[in-house]
Amino acid sequence: MRKGLVIAVATGCLLLSCQDKKMTNAFEQEGDAEEDSLEAFAGDTLHLFEEEEPPAAVDELFDDFFYNFLGDSKFQGQRISYPLPCKKGGEEEKLSKSEWPQFDHFKHQELLSVIYEREHDLVLAKDTSMQSVAVEWIGLKNDEVQKFHFNRVEGKWMLTEIDRQQRDDTPNGDFLNFYARFIADSTFQREALATPVKVILTSEDGEEDAEEEHLDADEWFEMRETIPLPTEALVNVNYGQACISQNRKILMLEGISNGMQMKFKFNKQGDNWKLMEIEY
Repeated sequence: MRKGLVIAVATGCLLLSCQDKKMTNAFEQEGDAEEDSLEAFAGDTLHLFEEEEPPAAVDELFDDFFYNFLGDSKFQGQRISYPLPCKKGGEEEKLSKSEWPQFDHFKHQELLSVIYEREHDLVLAKDTSMQSVAVEWIGLKNDEVQKFHFNRVEGKWMLTEIDRQQRDDTPNGDFLNFYARFIADSTFQREALATPVKVILTSEDGEEDAEEEHLDADEWFEMRETIPLPTEALVNVNYGQACISQNRKILMLEGISNGMQMKFKFNKQGDNWKLMEIEY
């Protein structure tokens, strides 16, 4: 495997971990320090940290809304319908605003995923007429899936319900159980690799400039150290994509606000899932 492959992946992931951690000092002194007053410094500092209101177009695409929901606590508080129904099995409880923090798994979230089967289902994310989307918090260690239902209410996206299930009870349950073991057990992971794993590197100009490489197991584990495969939970956005086949799944990871995107393509061969291809 070329060194450039690992370097390219590491660079992309470094952008993910370092996003928004740099702040330029807005007060470089150009003259004598005595000319700068403490009052002017404090005033400019307050201006620097002023929060801007989300634009009116925030409700056109769900993704635009959800990024604001993740990053703006004030906005988030305005977009939850209290008391919030929380269901598990045949039981339902109503969550108050003070109880919400124990269900808020989205703080400091850096990655979202989309599990899908057909490439053309990805256009659903650009559908401005969509009325409902579910965001699934999929525990990889505690076997629980919490599905957060978002609906348009009078033209605005609102969190209207939480539904709790076990992984086995979800449409993607078989694949999710596999992934939970795949990410936690290196011996099992080695056995679940195609021989070899295909890697497609696409350029910004499109697939016509794509390069193709192949990884053996040792090269995969070298690359694995540089890519952000979730190990604690998947936060999966369900736009309504088809869930028909139990023999093919694509796990797409997207960095929030930094443009990082990677696809991991899995096929089920007999009783065993295999990682067949990586594309980024």
